[in-house]
Amino acid sequence: MKSTLGDSPSRTEVLKFLFESSTYGNLGLFIGAGFSKAVFASEEEEVALSWGDLLVAASKMMGVELEKKSKRDGKSYPELASLLCIAHSEKNGCSVTHSRLVLKHALSATTAWYPSEPERSEYSGYLEELAPSWIVTTNYDQVIECLLPGKSMSLGPKDSFSSPKGIIPIFHLHGVRTRPNGLIITQEDYVRLFRPSQYRQIRLALTLKESTTCLLGYGLGDVNVLTALDWSKNVFAESEGNYPHEVIQVLWHKTPKTEPYRLGNKIIVVETDEIAAFCKEYAAAAVEMRKERKQLRTRLKKVTNIFKDLDPEDVSRFIDNEAWRRSILKVLGKHSIEVVAEFEAFLQAALKESRRRSGKTGAFHEYAKNLNIILDLLTAFDCEDFPPALLAATVRNFDRLANYIGNRPGDSFAAKRVLDERKGELSEAMVTELTIIARQHLHVTLRGLLKDLQ
Repeated sequence: MKSTLGDSPSRTEVLKFLFESSTYGNLGLFIGAGFSKAVFASEEEEVALSWGDLLVAASKMMGVELEKKSKRDGKSYPELASLLCIAHSEKNGCSVTHSRLVLKHALSATTAWYPSEPERSEYSGYLEELAPSWIVTTNYDQVIECLLPGKSMSLGPKDSFSSPKGIIPIFHLHGVRTRPNGLIITQEDYVRLFRPSQYRQIRLALTLKESTTCLLGYGLGDVNVLTALDWSKNVFAESEGNYPHEVIQVLWHKTPKTEPYRLGNKIIVVETDEIAAFCKEYAAAAVEMRKERKQLRTRLKKVTNIFKDLDPEDVSRFIDNEAWRRSILKVLGKHSIEVVAEFEAFLQAALKESRRRSGKTGAFHEYAKNLNIILDLLTAFDCEDFPPALLAATVRNFDRLANYIGNRPGDSFAAKRVLDERKGELSEAMVTELTIIARQHLHVTLRGLLKDLQ
């Protein structure tokens, strides 16, 4: 599995990366107003979901006219929200603090939108197909929760970013409408938001760093999100994982480009003329990728069945047939998590049979076979990725075998030739690790053998 995509990934590669991230369990969705607008696209009445539309709608409910557009130019939405509260305070003779609460309750009432059944069914299917591990949204509404009933839970700005097993946390970055007092909209709210060591700012940056993040219906205009992206790439830059991690933006365009491209900030952009069209495209690709994964699972099951059955013929084949053994170890090296538990018992059976064979008078060539098994194992993995239990079993057998490798009477000359021919295949890191284990467990003979390899 790739941890990142190249500089110019194809559309197919991006779709596959999203699928693999979902399967891995670290795909996150960043959902903005554009997604909710897509859900309500067929509604007769236009839904006010952008910040500008929301402020206009809220101002009408508050009985305060928002400044004319010409005077609003150059002002941020938080600034406009603060000015709206001041105007309401002056008009009604109340405190600005009270006016802020009035505004937030107006926003709560304005965002009480719930999709009709056909749209709910359609977009619920899209989200289930993507199968995210988490969702972050800048929306106040609970449209996403409506699409994922029984499978999600709302989190507000003051909540920790966690959820029960099997439940998708939906983190409302600016607050959730059911808790109107906690909505983030005014300049004062944002000042508090960026206090030093803010939990959610750090948590968001780390979440983006440790996930593949897909932006749906979001234009990367919020300074809070841009800061988190900057932190994830720069503040935590020294942290690199072997897990899939990218930021992929699904961007609406009237005439979308066919192939994805990277922006200067390394975000991958995939253009589409409809969010629904992209979701359908992903769903179609996911069907094929599931078929491939099913075929892979079938192949892995055949391998694990070999390990579980412990058929004497398979054990002998593992010892005697070098090409077959290496093909098995190649599968083990790529999919160790899935098959290593079953393989350990199979390996023990193979080593036991190898020891039985070498116990016969004059069967020095059997030591050479045993050593080849060990060296094949030690070169099947990078040192840092070697399954610990399997490495321990391999080292114990290597120590036992070390007593018979040499050119003295009673030694296996064949095993010594194998070691001389293949010792260069062992990485420096592996030799160092073997030496450490041999020293720790008092494998004196093996330590002596390893000195000649350093």
